[in-house]
Amino acid sequence: MIYVYEALNSKGETVTDTVDASSEGTARTKIRGLGLYPVSIRKEEVSTNGKSSSSVGLKGIAARITDTISVKFSSKHVGMFSRQLATLLKAGMPLLTAITDIIEQIENKHFKRVAADLKDKLEEGSTFSAALSRHRGIFSDMYINMVRVGENLGSLDHVIERLAEMEEKNTALKGKVQSALYYPAFMFVFAIAVVTFLLVSVIPAIAEMFADQKKDLPLPTEIIIGLSNFLADYWFIIPVAIFLIYYYFNKYKKTDQGRRKIDELKMRLPLVKNLYKKLVVLRFTQNLGILLNNRVDLIKSFEIVQKIVTNVIIEEKIVEATKMIKEGSPVSRALSKSDFLPKLVLGMISAGEASDNLDNMLVNIGKVYETEIDQTVTSLTSLIEPLIIIFMGFMIGMIVLAVMLPMMEMNLLVQ
Repeated sequence: MIYVYEALNSKGETVTDTVDASSEGTARTKIRGLGLYPVSIRKEEVSTNGKSSSSVGLKGIAARITDTISVKFSSKHVGMFSRQLATLLKAGMPLLTAITDIIEQIENKHFKRVAADLKDKLEEGSTFSAALSRHRGIFSDMYINMVRVGENLGSLDHVIERLAEMEEKNTALKGKVQSALYYPAFMFVFAIAVVTFLLVSVIPAIAEMFADQKKDLPLPTEIIIGLSNFLADYWFIIPVAIFLIYYYFNKYKKTDQGRRKIDELKMRLPLVKNLYKKLVVLRFTQNLGILLNNRVDLIKSFEIVQKIVTNVIIEEKIVEATKMIKEGSPVSRALSKSDFLPKLVLGMISAGEASDNLDNMLVNIGKVYETEIDQTVTSLTSLIEPLIIIFMGFMIGMIVLAVMLPMMEMNLLVQ
C-alpha cells in the first residue's frame, strides 16, 4: 500500500512524499528510518486507471490534472518497469518480491501508486495479468494478454523481457519523431513571435507617422495597420479563441464521427500521410508478430492489434480480415482484401505463411519499417524547415512592403 505522509526533517522543514508499506505502523517506522519525524500519514487509494482518488478540493483537481499528464507519458515508465522486472525474474526472484523491490526505486509517484496496487493484488492472491487489467489506461490489452499467456506457459520472465523490448522501441520511436519535429516547431513559433512583435511594437509607430500625412494609404498598408490595431486592442481574444478551438476539437474527436473524420484526414494530409501509413504498418506487423511469437491465438492477436493501430478505418478493415480468417481464409488473402498493407508487405506475409514462419516474418517487416520511418522523419524535417523559412520571409516581406509603399509614394510626390 502507498501512504502519503507529511514529516519534519532535521532542519524543521516540512517534507511531503509517499512510502510503500503493509500498514500505517510500518509506514511510520520507514519514515523514521529516513531521519524524518512523521506529522500525518494517510492511505492513498488507487483507482483502476492509476489515479489518486483520495484528494479533494483544489489540491484534488491539481492532483487529477497531474495524474492525467502522467498517464499520457506512462509508456516510458512501463518500459523501465518491465526491464527491471524482467531482470529480477530472470535472476530467479519471485514476482511479488521483485515488484516490492522495484517500488522503492520508482521516482514517479503516480506510477509508484500503480506498482503498489499491483503488489497489493498479488498479495491478495490475484494473478499478475488480472492485477494489470485494473490499469488499462497504462498497460495495453496486448501487454495484459501476453502476460496472461506467459503465466499459463510458465515463461513469464521471457514474456516480460519481450514486452520491455517492445515498450523501449515504442518509446524510442516516439522520441525520434518528437525530437525531429522540435526544431521546425521552434522555427514556426519564432516566426510567429517575430511577426507579432513587428505588428504590435513597430507598426503602430509607423502608422502614427502615416496618419499625420492625412493621405490615402495603399491597400497592403491598410491591411497591416488594421491587423496591428486589432492585435493591440483585442489581443485577449487570441488565447480565448485558441482555448475554445482546443476544447471543442478534443470534444469533437471523442465522437464517432469526429474520430472517423480525423483518422481520414491523417491518411490524406500531403506532408504526413506517408509517415502515418508507415506507422500503421509498423504497429500492425510488429505487434502481431510479437503476439504470435509468444503463442497468443491468431484470432485473439488480430483482436488485440485492432485496438493498437488507433485508426477507426484500419480497425474496420482488420475486423473484416478477422472474419475471413475465422471462415478459413489464409492470413495473406484476408489482409489483401482489406487493402491497407502495401503489396510488398502482403507478399512477405504470404511467404512467411507458406513457410510456417509468419510470426518471425512479421517481426522482420516491423524492423524494415522502423528504418523506413527514420528515413521518412529525416526527409520530412528537411522539407518542413525551408517551408517555415519561406513562410517567415513572406510575412516579414509583406510587412516591409506595406511600410515601403507609402514611403515610395511620398518620395514620388516630392520629386
